[in-house]
Amino acid sequence: MKYIKLWICLGAVFSLANMAHAAGYQLNEYSAANMGRSFAGMGVVGDDFSAIGYNPAGMSINKTSGAQVGASLVAVHSDYRGTDGAGRSGRDHSLIARVMPSGFVQYKLNDNLTAGLGVYVPFGLATDYDNNWFGSRHGTLSEITNVDISPALAYRFNKYFSVGASINAQNSSARLTSASSELKGDDWGVGYTVGMTIHPLDNLRFGLSYRSKIGHQLKGHALVGGAIYRPIHAKITTPETAILSGAWDISPRWTLTGTARWTRWKRFDTLNLISPAFSIATRGMTDTISTEEKWRNTGFYALGVDCKPNQRWTFRTGIAYDMTVIRSEAHRTPRIPDGRRFWGSLGVSYTYQNMQFDVGYSHIWVVGGHAEGTDSLNLAQGARPNIKYSSDANMLSVGFQYKF
Repeated sequence: MKYIKLWICLGAVFSLANMAHAAGYQLNEYSAANMGRSFAGMGVVGDDFSAIGYNPAGMSINKTSGAQVGASLVAVHSDYRGTDGAGRSGRDHSLIARVMPSGFVQYKLNDNLTAGLGVYVPFGLATDYDNNWFGSRHGTLSEITNVDISPALAYRFNKYFSVGASINAQNSSARLTSASSELKGDDWGVGYTVGMTIHPLDNLRFGLSYRSKIGHQLKGHALVGGAIYRPIHAKITTPETAILSGAWDISPRWTLTGTARWTRWKRFDTLNLISPAFSIATRGMTDTISTEEKWRNTGFYALGVDCKPNQRWTFRTGIAYDMTVIRSEAHRTPRIPDGRRFWGSLGVSYTYQNMQFDVGYSHIWVVGGHAEGTDSLNLAQGARPNIKYSSDANMLSVGFQYKF
């Protein structure tokens, strides 16, 4: 029975699938310039080379070739109190920080055709508790990272219309620990992103993009009690995403931006974990455990403004609202105590000759809730937690661009 519980525990980890600061386990943080405006206008502003990650058609907006590198520090603070459902209770807090690097390059093959390459993290999760916290049987460390390598092309038909596409080769790796187990797995998958930009006016542009789902067959092993290994595999899918963005240069100094994004988290309804049966009597058969997640589709909405007082400096600010994937308290778990998010952001860029330095900062307020769902090793015993969470996050992103 403890092995069956272990597969359920693994299901929770993959359901988290990444270090989320958008709903579920989606990430935005691969552009310092975009962070400064809460990711409003992502893919269509044209002030850096990150469009490959949001809308590859946006590469046509840049007038030059260039490259950029960046890194985002995400620090999440959480307070939690309650009971693990099996006799332990308490009050505690955690602080977890992770750095996510990214890099993009694009080259104008001619006036109309642009090629590019991006390496970035579109999905990611990390939750990390003390090994002896009162809910340790429900999990201690959950860490999953999805890294995309995305070659892309964009074609500009005329000054009004461009299209673009990228191939997304995605590596997914996961690690999960609890009081008595450790689980690891990894896999590669391939998807695509297609997009277009429309310029009805010289100072007004819109972009629409679609990112495909990517299926993964995660394969790895489970270590139980520090001694017993079992192979495991699980099918998971990173969801489809559609992004609508706009940017309006109302004057040479001021730009207004906006974004609405839809993510099909409803696809993540149940998760099946499969492992060869453990006992000799059932050798050749498999254990299959289904974990109910019941996530819902979500929306992300952002508004931003840029102020450019001169050719060297640009200042930004933005706000955003992000829905939660959780349908009810019964489906919120200690491994991913997801909640609604409100964003506030500031940013600045400095340009010198062919170089640009970008800094963005965001603070996120997470609306707390109770975690009453379980994927723990105690599920078969009916041990359900009741833990109240309150969280906030600080994110700092820096970037360097070189135009050639």
